[in-house]
Amino acid sequence: MSNIYDTAYELEKNLREAAVFTELSAAYTAMREDQAAFELFEEFRNVQIGLQQKQMTGEAITDEDVSSAQAVAEKASGNEVIQSLMAKEQQLSQLMEEINAIITKPLQELYAPAQD
Repeated sequence: MSNIYDTAYELEKNLREAAVFTELSAAYTAMREDQAAFELFEEFRNVQIGLQQKQMTGEAITDEDVSSAQAVAEKASGNEVIQSLMAKEQQLSQLMEEINAIITKPLQELYAPAQD
């Protein structure tokens, strides 16, 4: 039987070679090369990080925070380069969810209610 870490590293290698990842990488490169898109993307990301930090520390998220986040998200989603990147991210996220379902199947089966 192979070492489980070897299998994990092989999965990492396969993920890097998967079309969905190479397409995401190309979309990210294109976004980095577009100065306006990159600045907007960074603003969007910083707003998300700020909200996550507030949630993690138990700090209240204000209506102003929500409005600001919505405004930045709207601007970002209106940018074609960022829109393409987000679509590729969603595709990769779907793949990762499917992989996670496969990996966690033994635990799900272990804890599943017994069928009498």
